[in-house]
Amino acid sequence: MSVPVFSALSEDKSALAPLIWPCCPLQGLTQAEQQQQRSLAISALALMGPGSIPAWEEAAQMAAQLLRMPLAVATLAHGPTEYIRAAYGLSSLGVGNPLSQQRQLPLEQGLGLYILDSEQPLLLPDTTDNPVVAQSQWVSAYGIRAYGGVPLMTSEGICIGTLAVMDMQSRSFSEQELGVLAMAARWGMSEYERQQATSTTATAKLGLRVSPGGQISAMATPPLEALINAVRLNLINQLTQDLRSPLTTVLGMATMLSREIYGPLTEKQREYTDIMCHSSQTLMALVDEILELNTSQPERPDLVPTSVDIATLGQQVITALTPLAEKAAQTLRFTIEPGEHHWILDQRTVKQILYHLIFSIMQVAGDNSDLCVHACRRGEALSLVMWLANPWLGEGLPSEVLTVFQPPTDRDDWIQTMPLPNASSAPQELLGLLLSQHLAQRHGGQIRVQGSADSGCRLAVLLPVLDGAKVRAEATHVAAEVGVLR
Repeated sequence: MSVPVFSALSEDKSALAPLIWPCCPLQGLTQAEQQQQRSLAISALALMGPGSIPAWEEAAQMAAQLLRMPLAVATLAHGPTEYIRAAYGLSSLGVGNPLSQQRQLPLEQGLGLYILDSEQPLLLPDTTDNPVVAQSQWVSAYGIRAYGGVPLMTSEGICIGTLAVMDMQSRSFSEQELGVLAMAARWGMSEYERQQATSTTATAKLGLRVSPGGQISAMATPPLEALINAVRLNLINQLTQDLRSPLTTVLGMATMLSREIYGPLTEKQREYTDIMCHSSQTLMALVDEILELNTSQPERPDLVPTSVDIATLGQQVITALTPLAEKAAQTLRFTIEPGEHHWILDQRTVKQILYHLIFSIMQVAGDNSDLCVHACRRGEALSLVMWLANPWLGEGLPSEVLTVFQPPTDRDDWIQTMPLPNASSAPQELLGLLLSQHLAQRHGGQIRVQGSADSGCRLAVLLPVLDGAKVRAEATHVAAEVGVLR
């Protein structure tokens, strides 16, 4: 088996073009037809949601570590854009690099375009050997010298993206290393499809009805209504996703103006550009959280055990919510018990629990309040304790929060949470508390109220550690199967 690489085809530099494997399943189709096939496959697998894809994250990490490469990405090609849906080592491109923030680049400016067109692997020992390749954003903007990529193929044989490893130093690739990369891509794609298939086999789903008076009750969604809701939510999700591009442009231009790239600013102009930058960042954070809800997708029943740095995750949530807290002169604090940073948890679930609990409490907290979150160990579980500290009202929680979690008949210091269908008295602004409660229960944990009205109530989220043996076993299995020699 030959390994595809870029090489000079003639002395005429303008005529240089990539050499790729000639066999192409989409050969004969126009570019529009290829994009249509990809879009249909992406829609069928519900891949246009927000954030990263856990199975692809594991595949990228596996490929980078086994091949000893500093950077690995799994991308999804949709329309004219290539979205980075999983990444390992993006920080190696420099602190605050645009890809870490935007997680996307124009398809025509990347290197995955050649893999998508041919649906074959592509290895570039030295990207600077070819001026066509050197013009790509990976090379010209980020200094990538070595590139190895393979297609991400669905079970239907449609190429929807790429899994690629990269290095800032030139290096050669062996056929064995290409096999490792291909194995990681197949595993990541098949694992995601397995999880998606499992979620769609559910015959009944839990729904919520909010009455005009703000009452919440469980309901069974009729098939036709469920279909209409799915279409509506999918459109909302897509429109929200489309907001990212203009927001990114506004934020980028405002940042350039604030740095006085186009000339010095007056005091009033600087004030306006600072407001523009701050508002754009806040909007971007809100868009990301709307997409993170991803209510158009069936809820994934399988938790993904991942090593989570709870201090880093908590700080990410605090950073996202700080602009909103500042409007009410509120302060958000996250502390952690020494030595308790790393936990095996479902990262996406924990992040949503933290975000929606903090956001909901902020809505009913008074001005100038401090919302404190402390992470610690309680037995074998992670405990996330939350409370409000107000200079005039003291410590505790708003009564609106307590009514959601505290049944009046339970006298224990630690009060068991109410099941989601019975929580029918929560006002609409506290729906995030109900979502957090449901997510905690799905993780095998619970949310409790600690303390009393006299001593000050606190909210505690107890999340059990997941079994990480599956993740380690799968990585070991792939390494053994391809015969990687360290």
